[in-house]
Amino acid sequence: MITVSENNAIKIVSVESKIVDAKTAGAIRETIAEMVPQNRQFVLDLSQTNLVDSGGLAGIVMLHKFLNGQQCQLVLCGLSKAVVGLFKLTRMDRLFDLQDDIQSSVKALESKA
Repeated sequence: MITVSENNAIKIVSVESKIVDAKTAGAIRETIAEMVPQNRQFVLDLSQTNLVDSGGLAGIVMLHKFLNGQQCQLVLCGLSKAVVGLFKLTRMDRLFDLQDDIQSSVKALESKA
């Protein structure tokens, strides 16, 4: 399940799933795509996710490319140690802005505005 909230015009997209696979990543992308171009800044909260598989990672990368093409910004937060390890192993930690929580993510996006 995916829920959306807002903090200072920044959309917070929370993934309420233990695993992010290709199907879940597709649902995340559809949810966010519906909010573009009215919204330009997004936080993807993965605090309830324990595992991102290869299809999920590919989907998140595709989301990042889509948002960059729309001049939008994306910050990921709440990643478990295992998910952070995956992002570091694949060097995706260089592509994405990874933050500890929603509050630090919002601050990071506000500083980029």
